[in-house]
Amino acid sequence: MTSEELQDIVLQALELGQNGKTRACNEQLRKIYSTLKTEPFLLWESSQISQLGKSLLLMLHLDLIDDEEKSIGLVLLAYLFLSKGIHNEEQMSEVDLCEIFRIRKDRIILLKSFDDFFVDSLQEFYYANEKAADRETYNEQRKAVLTRLPFMQFSDIYDIEQDYPNLRDDEFLLDTANFIESEDEITSDNLKEAKLLHKILFKHTLQKLKEGKIDY
Repeated sequence: MTSEELQDIVLQALELGQNGKTRACNEQLRKIYSTLKTEPFLLWESSQISQLGKSLLLMLHLDLIDDEEKSIGLVLLAYLFLSKGIHNEEQMSEVDLCEIFRIRKDRIILLKSFDDFFVDSLQEFYYANEKAADRETYNEQRKAVLTRLPFMQFSDIYDIEQDYPNLRDDEFLLDTANFIESEDEITSDNLKEAKLLHKILFKHTLQKLKEGKIDY
């Protein structure tokens, strides 16, 4: 399949999904999935990379893949593709605020809906020099890593707020922001760490994909 063909299928799948045509949408999503199995980087340099990430988010919400390990792999791929889309937008001479809003919101949805699917990856590098010696320590590390996910969501919300002070009155984003702020005190240190975690998670996941170490 060419990159142009995959782009067309991705856009078709998203349109069908938005119009509630689930069966036809699933058909297109399966084509996307089988293509990614052999060519995960086919749209890597395309402006449509974030749409590919969104199609994986749709795939996950529709429970198209009934295997937890493979679903974790798809979550990581979706994160990678959405993050690449954000990076691409930020490099533009003129940033498309609507587009970067859409991609950031999709990444927040991904991080919120599948937060526990990120724990293993975050734990791998967060505690790279402190390998858990026993089950109790391992579980404590997992719990500690899981507490970082809301901050990673909030760092995207914070960036959206710089362009849209009231988050475009988006109910999902406002509710998410209010919930996180009611549970945790957001400090500048939290936000700095969250941005750093985003960078490391992106690099870590990209390297694993290049090495064929992501099962999806």
